[in-house]
Amino acid sequence: MVSRHNRKARRATLRIRRVIAIAAVAFIILEFVSAGVIRFGFIEAERPSYQLPRSKPFWIDQHPHFGMWHEADTQFDDEKICFSASYRTNAYGARDRKRIRKGKTPRVVMLGDAFTEGYGVARAERTSDILEAETKAEHLNFGTSGHFGATQSWLLYKHLAKGFDHDVVIFNLVPDNDFINDDPQYADAYRSQYRPYLVLRGGNYYLKYMNPDQRGLSPEEIRAQEHRILGRLFKNFTYAANLVNRLANFVGEQFAGSKGSAVSTNAVYSGYFDFTQAQAERMIYVLEQLLEEAGKRTVIVTLVPRPSDFRHLSSAPVRAVLDVLVPAYPNLHIVDFRDAFGRDENWKKYYRDCDDYWSTAGSAAAAQVLLDDPVYRKAMGLD
Repeated sequence: MVSRHNRKARRATLRIRRVIAIAAVAFIILEFVSAGVIRFGFIEAERPSYQLPRSKPFWIDQHPHFGMWHEADTQFDDEKICFSASYRTNAYGARDRKRIRKGKTPRVVMLGDAFTEGYGVARAERTSDILEAETKAEHLNFGTSGHFGATQSWLLYKHLAKGFDHDVVIFNLVPDNDFINDDPQYADAYRSQYRPYLVLRGGNYYLKYMNPDQRGLSPEEIRAQEHRILGRLFKNFTYAANLVNRLANFVGEQFAGSKGSAVSTNAVYSGYFDFTQAQAERMIYVLEQLLEEAGKRTVIVTLVPRPSDFRHLSSAPVRAVLDVLVPAYPNLHIVDFRDAFGRDENWKKYYRDCDDYWSTAGSAAAAQVLLDDPVYRKAMGLD
């Protein structure tokens, strides 16, 4: 005879099983619905990567001289709303194929941020790799994402890239963020990063490192990574988590938009026009240091526009900033991608809708601009 206590325990067990079964069925239905909504394009959201979350970020501020970089010989598969890309680094931590320090010229070192690195773009479709395929000359890619500024590019060149044989340097300057990324007044935006700034004191610039005792993840960030592991697992293995995340972000964007609706659309920032005098002077100093390190090598500084920089195509003050350097450095050549991109009525195709970085069309267009440029062609021995 079953005791009253056992009957209650059995009923409780059955209720728990029923709740679990209902929750499981509901989740399966939600997952199927979410997969359909995302895969058929009703809502743009990230798709699961079906990979275990990384224990450490792919981009990590650990280099003693310039901060943000990648670990050597590692791979990261990046799945976002509008792209899927795989990043692999070489023995030097660059997102590039295997390189050696010695090499025949002409040989090119490429510097810059996410546009140079090829964020969201397959390696073979990056500007550097297209140029290498077309010219048969090595184009060593030392670009990296992670709010990487011009000061960091100069230091990366000085302490890493300069050690490789080369006779041409291409630095992709992005006015949209490079003026701000280098400005110590905005250091609080990256308060957890180990990163260098040029600080003006007594009429001279001095290097100052933010968070000098921290390289890589801080203890707080490590704890946060551990706390996020379950959420990242769901995100990497289910459509439902990505759909819920996208809807939550959409609600947040709408709320932020309603609070800022009084701001005029004419106030959209453009780094081609809206930098300060102090930012311009700091940029000139950084480029001078880069040019001094490069010596007699050909240095091509390209201007990389973002969509906000096309609001009007009149001559931009940023070009005048760079032109200040030309008389003292005859080996300096400036190329503005905005000139060529702006002649195409359909210039928006050069950017991804989800993040305004170059699409594969943008990377290819930038490569073609350089392939048509007389200074680049001469340096590559094409003419």
